[in-house]
Amino acid sequence: MTSSALREDAPPPARRSVSGSMALKTASDLVSRGVRMLLAVVAARLLGPAGFGDYSYAFAVGFLLGELADLGLHLFIAREVARDPGAPIGALVRLKLAVTLAAGAVGLVVGLLAGAASPRRTLVWLLTAAWLMASFVEMLNQVFRGHQRMEREVAVAVTMAITSFGLGTGALLSGLGALGLAWALVAGHLVALALALALAAQLLDRRQWSSEGAALPQGFLREAGPLAVVMLASPLYFQLDLLMLGWMSTPHAVGDMSAVQRMIGGAMMLPGVVRAAVFPAFVASRSASARRRLATLTFVGLMAAGALMSAVVWWMGGPLVRLVFGPDYASAVLPLQLLTTALVWMVPELAIGPMLFAAGQQRPYAALWTATVLLIAAGDLWAVPAHGAAGAAAVKLVVTLGLVAGEVIVLFRVRDHLGAS
Repeated sequence: MTSSALREDAPPPARRSVSGSMALKTASDLVSRGVRMLLAVVAARLLGPAGFGDYSYAFAVGFLLGELADLGLHLFIAREVARDPGAPIGALVRLKLAVTLAAGAVGLVVGLLAGAASPRRTLVWLLTAAWLMASFVEMLNQVFRGHQRMEREVAVAVTMAITSFGLGTGALLSGLGALGLAWALVAGHLVALALALALAAQLLDRRQWSSEGAALPQGFLREAGPLAVVMLASPLYFQLDLLMLGWMSTPHAVGDMSAVQRMIGGAMMLPGVVRAAVFPAFVASRSASARRRLATLTFVGLMAAGALMSAVVWWMGGPLVRLVFGPDYASAVLPLQLLTTALVWMVPELAIGPMLFAAGQQRPYAALWTATVLLIAAGDLWAVPAHGAAGAAAVKLVVTLGLVAGEVIVLFRVRDHLGAS
């Protein structure tokens, strides 16, 4: 019996794996996101809005370059390994290394542009290195995810979060400031990368792992091109506000938006958990009706969760910001309330969007994300100078609704063909 036949005849194990994977991913994200949020709170209080703003700008640059080093490779690897656990990934790893080095060169240039006297120069270099290592970790996590070995991904994620938190908190409390915190992230991500490499080497056959003589999978360039566009646009969507504020506004405004994004990041745990568990099952299923049911339940459930989180933040936003970040961040309340309104449709998008890729709808997926980023950038050019962080949040609120509406329309149009991808 072929591996394809096994996949077609065995949907129940895939469904069981979803619940188990969600439980593990939930526990992992509660720990990793929780300690990262706590580290951000400590940094915001000890560095102050201006110092936290400089750190957050460099963090945004490094995080963006780490995400750009994806270029569609991560999701492609997850899909290939989910389809065939023995699929070779050596050529993809080699390509990932080349892209990472190119992103590192960009980070070097961005740091130089900050000026020798600016604290942002060294911060950009350090945090670029940290997030490029984290990007490599995420690539290996996709291998674990494709094999449905979520416990390995959990071990790596928790190790990276706890190590970074311990070292970062120690650096801040020791008075080492933003630079000490940046060095701590470099060390924490390096430890996680070493662990991920060791676990991947145990899991993969030598033939899969080696890049010698390996070729890119058939159809990679055709399929990964549109996906690369999405992977370029997606981090820009999340970091463009900070970059535009850093360019056209004050460090205080950057600090406000960074505080907002840290709080929003906690809400992103839910779609991250669902995506990690549902995407492999969606890919493995060959039934159009099963895929339609999975997509519908995911979208409706996450939209309801997003609406609930939005209502809570509108009700308790002010006290919550003062409690977590302190009175210096009072001006972050309105941007937080605006962005949490977008959670109603932002949360389901993070889980539904990759299903477009799994369903073979890469081109409309890429077109929607490209339009989204361009519209946010155009809107910010007006909103940021006039209204600061609140203006940037309002622009994202409106544009995100258009993105999700477009994705739902695309999925609806191909609903009868979801099992054919």
